[in-house]
Amino acid sequence: MKNENQKNNILHISRTMDIGGAERIVYQLSSDLKDEFDSVHVVSTGGLWESELAAQGIQHHKILDIDSKNPLTVLKLLYSIRLIIKNNEITIVHTHHRMAAFYIRLLKFVCPKLTHVYTAHNVFKDKLPLYRFALKNAKSVAVGEAVNTNLKEDVGITDSKVIYNGVILKETDNQVDDIVGYDGTKLGCIARLSEQKGLTYLIEAMSLLTTKDIRLFIVGDGELRNELENKVEELHLQDSVTFLGYRKDIVECINSFDFCILPSVFEGFGLVAIEAFMNSKTLVATDIPGLNEVVTNENGILVPAKDPVALSVAIDKLATDATLRQELASQAKKDYENKFSYPMFLKNYRELYRELKGEQK
Repeated sequence: MKNENQKNNILHISRTMDIGGAERIVYQLSSDLKDEFDSVHVVSTGGLWESELAAQGIQHHKILDIDSKNPLTVLKLLYSIRLIIKNNEITIVHTHHRMAAFYIRLLKFVCPKLTHVYTAHNVFKDKLPLYRFALKNAKSVAVGEAVNTNLKEDVGITDSKVIYNGVILKETDNQVDDIVGYDGTKLGCIARLSEQKGLTYLIEAMSLLTTKDIRLFIVGDGELRNELENKVEELHLQDSVTFLGYRKDIVECINSFDFCILPSVFEGFGLVAIEAFMNSKTLVATDIPGLNEVVTNENGILVPAKDPVALSVAIDKLATDATLRQELASQAKKDYENKFSYPMFLKNYRELYRELKGEQK
C-alpha cells in the first residue's frame, strides 16, 4: 500500500532516449512500473523512445547533454534538473549514467530528502574518484556480476546488488524478407556500431570462413558505420555482409537468423544475448565479463575477444552443425526462463522501489 500522505514521484535520468540497451531499460522501468508512483518523469537529450514515453503518459523533459564537460553547460544542467525536481515534486531519482549520478550527488546538498538509486550499466575503470563521489549515499544496482564486481572492488561500493536486465518477450513468428530471402546460412549481429562491440574483428572473421553460402546481417547504427562499410569493401565481402541499419523489428530479425554473434570487446551485460535466448537462438560470443555470465558453453560458444580466427572457427562450426545449433538454442531458452525473464526483472525492481519508499514488500 502506498502512503497516502506522501507523494511518490520518480525521475529517471538517462543521457539519451535513443538506440541502446540502457535507454530501453529506462523505457521499460518508467512504463511498466508506473503504477508504483503518482507520476513518472524521464530526463534526457531525447531520441527515438520519446514518442513511446508520451504514448504511456510519461512526461519527458529535454535537457543538455549530461556528458558535456563545458563548465557553463554543467551549471545550466544543475539548474534545469533542480527545477524539474522542484516543479514536479520528485521524491526518487533513478540515474542511469555516471554523470547523472554526479549531478544528483551535488543536488542532494540542497535537496537532502531526495532518494537516489543508480543503475550501473557498464564496467568503468577510469575517473574512479569522481565515480565514488557520485555514488555516495546512493542505492547502487548492477546489471550483472561483472558490473557488481567493478562497483565493489574498484569504486568501493559495499552494498550494491545485482538485478539482471530483462526484455519483453514479443510473441511473433514473423520474419524479415530481406534476411530470409537469402538461401544460405544467416548469421545475425545486433549491435551499436562502435569500438566496444568488436565489429572490426567480426568482419575480419568473415574473410577467414571456410564455409560457403553464409551471410552476416548487421542490425544497428553508430559512429563506425562508414569505417566498417569501407572494411567490407577492402576485404571484398560485399556479398557476405549486409548492413541493415537501425530497426525496430528486432524479434523478427532474430527469428530470421540461424544463429547470432556478439563479438564485443567489453560489456556491462549482454542484453542482446537475452533477446536471442528468449527467441530460442544460440550465440557465438566473446568470453568477457558481462557476456560470459549469460552465454556459456552449454547454451552457446565462447571465444577470446579481439580474435578473428577464433570467431571464424566458431562460426564455421555452428554453420555446419544444425543439430548442435538446436541443442544449444534449446538450453539457451531454458536459461532465459530460469534466470533472465522479464517478469523477474520487473519483480526485482518493484521490490527495490517499494523498499526505497519505505513500504512493505
